[in-house]
Amino acid sequence: MGGTFDPIHNRHRDIAISAKEEYGLDEIWFMPAGDPYCKEDKQVTDAGLRLEMTRLAVKEMPDFCHVCDLEVRTPGNTYTANTLRKLRELYPEHEFYFIVGADSLLYMDSWYEPREIFRNAIILCAERPGNEELDKEIERLNRKYAMFGPERVRKIHCGEEPISSTDIRKMHERGGDISPFVTRGVLDLIEKEGLYT
Repeated sequence: MGGTFDPIHNRHRDIAISAKEEYGLDEIWFMPAGDPYCKEDKQVTDAGLRLEMTRLAVKEMPDFCHVCDLEVRTPGNTYTANTLRKLRELYPEHEFYFIVGADSLLYMDSWYEPREIFRNAIILCAERPGNEELDKEIERLNRKYAMFGPERVRKIHCGEEPISSTDIRKMHERGGDISPFVTRGVLDLIEKEGLYT
């Protein structure tokens, strides 16, 4: 499960647990983006702090959840296509699934080298009930990348929770209580480092 994780929150955990249960995954690796090229025009918290938040959050998750720092250790811009290629090289015995949110899936075909993404992983997309655009995009991508196997994109039936990292940052900036949405460790680090103020 890749993402900027700025900050990582409880919805990320819930999506991961749903994906594990629905698709029989052995492990979930939470991988914070290093220097995400798609966020160059936005202010992003230092990768080291986002990695630390991810480690703190995963400590409070089931033991099948782990942290992977591959992208944070990669110099320069990080690209999902390159990351998945590297994971396949490092762990050829594994089958990889890449967990994304609905918003990411709608733009994934315009990401850097999308063929490599669909070649090297099955995409699991968190559902957004009633989103016909998402359903149509899943169908389109499955047709387009059928050469890599059937159903390269599948839906995670995890219900809808209207919260995002952006919402949490804005809420904290306005002085709102974000404790229902992040773990205690993540909240403590946010407050200690003065993030999102």
